[in-house]
Amino acid sequence: MRNITRQEWYGALIAVLVLAVLLSFASPYFLSTRNLSNILVQASVVALLAGGQTFVILTGGVDLAVGALTALCGAYAGYMMVKLGIDPSLAILAALAIGAAIGIFNGYLVAYVGIPAFIVTLGGLTLWRGLAFDSTGGFDMAGLPEPFPTVGYGEFLGIPMPIIITAVYFLVMAFVLSSTKLGRYVYAMGSNEMGARQVGINIRRYKLGVYVISGLSCALAALVLMGRMDSSSGKMAQMFELDAIAAVILGGTSLFGGRGSIWGSLLGAILITMIRNGMNLLEISQFKQMMAIGAVVIIAVWIDVLRRGQLNKR
Repeated sequence: MRNITRQEWYGALIAVLVLAVLLSFASPYFLSTRNLSNILVQASVVALLAGGQTFVILTGGVDLAVGALTALCGAYAGYMMVKLGIDPSLAILAALAIGAAIGIFNGYLVAYVGIPAFIVTLGGLTLWRGLAFDSTGGFDMAGLPEPFPTVGYGEFLGIPMPIIITAVYFLVMAFVLSSTKLGRYVYAMGSNEMGARQVGINIRRYKLGVYVISGLSCALAALVLMGRMDSSSGKMAQMFELDAIAAVILGGTSLFGGRGSIWGSLLGAILITMIRNGMNLLEISQFKQMMAIGAVVIIAVWIDVLRRGQLNKR
């Protein structure tokens, strides 16, 4: 499993490098320091969502509601600070608590009730965003207090804060996947859930845990996105669930579970952002960008199906 994961991680890296070379020839502005930094900053929110999504997909599930949950966490936190005058630290804790609570809710329905993850999170796709709109009355909460301006536009040693937050997050998540019991069990459940149950792994408990991680990742992404936008609303992170799932798939994680890498998901998020950035530099319409991302996702899943078929033949 370890060798397969490394090959997938390298494949995503090669794709990023090849695309960077092509775009550097297509536009003289692509390789500028400002543009490269902008790509990493823009990729940060999708990368955070993809990180949590990786845990879910590795177990053979999927979370279709990460964008909606991001909006819910952000909308409530913004409302608390702007409308109610609540201290930002308490609003941040509330956003994290909402993310964790929804993660527990999703995980309970999937792991203990037995409802397919697709159905649970498909319902959440509209439920949580509707709740986000309802909680704010449909209005934007603009003019957020510190630390959000610093989170969105501050720098440390010349590195934008969203990049630093994302880097720390992935270092922690990589450690969890590679060096903890949870990480080992995530791969085991995705590879052979029945076998994992037979050797004594508490499938329900650890499956619930991955949805909590996804929920907390959504809350963190909401805080970063709020800093970038200097506002929050129910409109936040629209269609980000597609980008997050696409990033995980492009990073080499199998939709069937059991194989993949958290670093591949980070590279997948960067790859998607690079595609959009390059198309913007080339003045390609947003509609064609949507078509391109959709086509890339279909091709990536096709490759995953072919790879799985080859592995099964062995």
